[in-house]
Amino acid sequence: MSLRDQTVPVPGGREASSTDPCFALRVTFCDSVNNGFVSLGGAGFDSESEWQAHWNSVPGADRGYDDPDKLTLDKLDQQGDIVDERPISRAVAESLLGDSLDVLIEQGRARTCFTYGQYKAAQEAAVSIHH
Repeated sequence: MSLRDQTVPVPGGREASSTDPCFALRVTFCDSVNNGFVSLGGAGFDSESEWQAHWNSVPGADRGYDDPDKLTLDKLDQQGDIVDERPISRAVAESLLGDSLDVLIEQGRARTCFTYGQYKAAQEAAVSIHH
């Protein structure tokens, strides 16, 4: 799922929609419990210069990829492809997204399908809601 499908803005950015291609930053959690990646939120930017400025303003985690919270800031181009990433700390993620990491992970896991069975059940539930 690309950030364009998320609705949690990073301060200074704007909320993005799937019909509005934009440059984006996304916070992702590497979930070892469910063996997957969980999008916690992010923001879209109208211009490449604004996107780059926000990317440059976010500090990386002191311990790099060895940081125990396993968070990355993903830099996505207008096609939704990850063009760069950096590990970030819990404090940075909470500051960017405006909530505690525990709450962000719980909400992110609720939106994430980790197996084909979960995906299929979510699709069936979505179809039943619309009928």
